[in-house]
Amino acid sequence: MTAPAITVLFATSNGEAVVGKTLEAFRSVLDPGVPWDIVVVDNGSTDATPRIIGDYLGALPLTVLHCAKPGKNAALNIGINSCRGGLLVIVDDDVLPDQDFLQAWSRYLLAQKEHALLGGRIIPRFAEGVPAWLEADTRHHALMFSLRDLPEGEVEAGDIYGCNMAVRRAIFDCGFRFDEDIGPNRANPTYRMGSEVEFLRRVARSGEKSWFARGPKVDHMVRPSQWSEDAWANRGYRCGLGRAYLMIREQRTMAPPPVTLRQKVAVRLPFDSVRLPALSAIRLRQGFDDELRAAGRK
Repeated sequence: MTAPAITVLFATSNGEAVVGKTLEAFRSVLDPGVPWDIVVVDNGSTDATPRIIGDYLGALPLTVLHCAKPGKNAALNIGINSCRGGLLVIVDDDVLPDQDFLQAWSRYLLAQKEHALLGGRIIPRFAEGVPAWLEADTRHHALMFSLRDLPEGEVEAGDIYGCNMAVRRAIFDCGFRFDEDIGPNRANPTYRMGSEVEFLRRVARSGEKSWFARGPKVDHMVRPSQWSEDAWANRGYRCGLGRAYLMIREQRTMAPPPVTLRQKVAVRLPFDSVRLPALSAIRLRQGFDDELRAAGRK
């Protein structure tokens, strides 16, 4: 069997609401002109996710793996061991690739070969009912919904987001894996965010360079639960945990995320457009402080 040039990898955990839409979108992608396949790792799903994935075994060049250990990064690390493509394209279980997604990534099999880490465009696609102010105010879309839309060119490793990124196989052959102490974990609602950033910056410190590729694009499905008040608070807190964790791991000093008087006042106002971002900022600082305190650094 011919080895694939591109392998798409993602993990899913109780993703019945989205994973079928993602796999159906991959059925519609245009032939990239090179062999490709998909590796999906089921991270202990207890809903209909295994059945939904199984329905696509005959429709896609699909390999399904299972990871009992909770955590997206543990699942990705299991998947990496079974990926054969020279370029591993890592996405999430809630993205919709453009039809030319694989064609666009295939251009980087030979282009920018001096860049081992590559990021692609991520555009939020909101479900019905999104508040008008939130759809229009894109200042918070990177933090909340993984918006990533940069010019083509060299970037810092941390500018790449995990919903749409590619890593050359040689990086994993050198032994790099994702840190299983950080990242989404259904068993731990207060997990540290920033797992892809931690991985990418660690690889960059070894001397590898990063590139942003505008051609490969996915839409990131955003559901109502992801813009609720709890979502703003919890995402802010987890981001704070992750920032402090990265600071400690990278042995650097970082100023604590600021909380202004205006934000302290805004969090008491009835207007979501000012209250929710303020709540997120306050919780981000709390998470940052809590992580430092747990590490004995505060």
